[in-house]
Amino acid sequence: MISKPKGYRGTYLVVNLSDETIIKRESDFSIIKKFLGGRGWAVNYLFENIPQGIEPLEQQNILAICLGPLTGTLAPSSARYTIASKSPLTGGIGYSNAGGHFAPELAYAGYDAIFIHGKAKNPLYLFIEDDTVELRNASHLWGKDTWETDHKLKEELSDKFQILCIGQGGENLVRYAAIMNNLSRAAARTGVGAVMGSKKLKAIAVRGTGAVEVAEPTKFMNIVQETLEKIYDDPAYPSLSYYGTPFLVDLAYISGGLATRNNQTGIFEKYEEISAETFDEKYKVKSESCFGCPIHCGKYSKVDSGKYSGTKGGSPEFETIVCLGSKCGVGNLAAILKANELANKYGLDTISLGDTIAFAMEAYEKGIITSKDTDGLELKWGDDDVLIQLIEKVAFRKGLGNLLADGTKRMSEKIGGGSNKFALEIKGMEPPAYDVRTAKAFGLGWATATRGADHLAALPNFELLGYKPQKGIEWFGSEKAVDPFAWEGKPRMVVWHENFGAIVDSAEMCKYTCFSAYAVKPEDMVLFINYATGWNLKPEEILEMGERIYNLERLFNLREGIKKEADTLPQRFTKEPLPEGPAKGQYVELDKMLPEYYKLRKWDLKTGIPYKSLLFELDLLKHAEKYDLICKEGD
Repeated sequence: MISKPKGYRGTYLVVNLSDETIIKRESDFSIIKKFLGGRGWAVNYLFENIPQGIEPLEQQNILAICLGPLTGTLAPSSARYTIASKSPLTGGIGYSNAGGHFAPELAYAGYDAIFIHGKAKNPLYLFIEDDTVELRNASHLWGKDTWETDHKLKEELSDKFQILCIGQGGENLVRYAAIMNNLSRAAARTGVGAVMGSKKLKAIAVRGTGAVEVAEPTKFMNIVQETLEKIYDDPAYPSLSYYGTPFLVDLAYISGGLATRNNQTGIFEKYEEISAETFDEKYKVKSESCFGCPIHCGKYSKVDSGKYSGTKGGSPEFETIVCLGSKCGVGNLAAILKANELANKYGLDTISLGDTIAFAMEAYEKGIITSKDTDGLELKWGDDDVLIQLIEKVAFRKGLGNLLADGTKRMSEKIGGGSNKFALEIKGMEPPAYDVRTAKAFGLGWATATRGADHLAALPNFELLGYKPQKGIEWFGSEKAVDPFAWEGKPRMVVWHENFGAIVDSAEMCKYTCFSAYAVKPEDMVLFINYATGWNLKPEEILEMGERIYNLERLFNLREGIKKEADTLPQRFTKEPLPEGPAKGQYVELDKMLPEYYKLRKWDLKTGIPYKSLLFELDLLKHAEKYDLICKEGD
C-alpha cells in the first residue's frame, strides 16, 4: 500500500444502515493514485461493490460521498464533493457534484469519503464530529423540507455543523430528487436524493476542527496566487461574479439558443422579463460564495411584492431560469424564483423537474394527455400557477405528480401517442438549458456523457468564446473548432474536455475555474495536485487518469445494459432545425461526429466497447474481464 500523501486525510467511513455499524478504514492510496479521489474514487468503489443488475432503489445500492486532494485547501473554488450511486433515473452510473461548505467541513473532521450501504429500518441521520461518528434517530426530521431539517439540526447540535440532507422529494423517491446543503447548494442530477431516501437516511451533520496539510506550502500558495490573478483577468469574470450564471440567459438568447417551450424554438418572446438585468434590478440582494471561491457566482434574492412576495433564498442558476422558465413558457421571474425556492426545499433537480413539466405541457398541447389526466389542470404554456402547483404534486407524488416524478422517459413510455418524438432525454436523464443546435460540441457531449444528458461532463466552452480559427487549429486540429455551428473538430474537443473534466471533478475543483477562459489547464492542475500531495505527476499522467475514470464509467454502463445505441440525442436536435433566430436552420450532425469520437476513444464502432489494448493501457482489464466487456481491434 502506498503511504499516505499530504492533501488527503487518510481515513474513510463505511456505514451500514441495515445493522447500524460504522467502520473507519485507512484510505488505500494504491487505488486513489489511479483515480485521484472525488468522482474517480466513487465510480471505482461502486463498480467493485455494487452487484450487477440491482434495482437502484434496493438496499444493495451504495451511496458514495468522496472528496479530493484539494478539498479544504486554499486552491480556488475547491469546496466541492461528489455523491455517486447507481442512478434511479438512468439505471447507469449516477453522480452529482456540489459546492458550498459541507466538503471542507468533512475534510476538517478527518475523512476522505463516506460509503453508505444498506437500508435503515427507521429514519436515521449520520452525526460526525471529528472522531465521533454515530447514527442517530431522525424520525422527528422525516417529512420536513431541507430548510426545516437544516434549521432543526443546527438548533439541536450547533450552527457550526454543516448539514447535508434530503427533502420530501428524496423521501418520496422522486427519481430526480436532489441532496442539498447550505439551503441552496444541490447535488441534483441523476436522482441521488432518491437513493438517500430509499435508505431512510435523512441527513449527515458534520463538524470538524482539524486541518488539511499540503506537502509544499510555499509553492502551493504561489500557484494559488497566480491562479487568482488569471481568474480576475478572465473576460467572463466580471459578468459571472456580478450577475452569477443568469448572465448566460442573455448569451443564449443572443445566439438563438434560449430553449423555449420544450425546445420547440430558441427565441423567447418574454426574454427581457427573465434576463440577468431584470434579476439584478428587481430581485438580487447580495452575492454568496462557496468556501474559498473568488468568483462568488451565487446570488441571494428576495421577492418583495406581488403574489410571490416573501420568496427568498439562493438565486436560481441559468439552468433553473430556463428549465422552469422559458422551457415551460413562463416569463414571470418572481414565479421562477418561487419555483426554485420550492425545488430547493423539497430537494428536486430543477433541470429534470422543469423539463418533465415542459414535456407534459407539450403533450397537453398536442392532445396526447387531457384535463382528465391532469387532475383538471390545464397545462398551458406560461401558466405560472400551474407550474407552482405541479412542483408540490411531484414532491409528494400526488395525482399527475406521481407520473412526472418518474421523469420524461418513463412518462413518455406510459402515455405513448408518439410522445417519444419530443421526449427530451438521453439515457433517461433530461437535458440542460442550452439548445445544442447552437453549440455542436455540447450536443456530442450530451450524447456521449456517461450519466445521461449532461453539459458538465465535457463542458466544451472553447467553442463559445470567440477564439480565432488559428486557436482551433492549435488546440484541436481544426479552424472550425471555434465555430459553435460547425461539427468539425468537435470530437477531439469533447474527448479532451471529458478526460480533463473527470480530473477536475476528482481533484474537486469547480469547473468555472478551469473551463471558463481556461485559467487552470492540465499543466496547472498537476502542480496543484503535486504541491498538495508531494507526488511528481506529469500533465499527461493526469489526463490518462481522467481517461481511465471516463472509461470505467463507460464499463459500468455497459455492464448495466446501457449500450452504444444510448449515445444519441432526441430527434428534436438532430432532425428538427431551429425555426427562427440567428441559428435558424441549425441542427446537430451527430452522425458525422460519433464515428470520429469512437475512433479517438478507441471504442469499437459497432459495440461501443473499449478495445482491449486501451483497457490494458489504462489498467482496467480486470474490471472489464469480470463482465466480458472486452473488444479486440478488428473483431
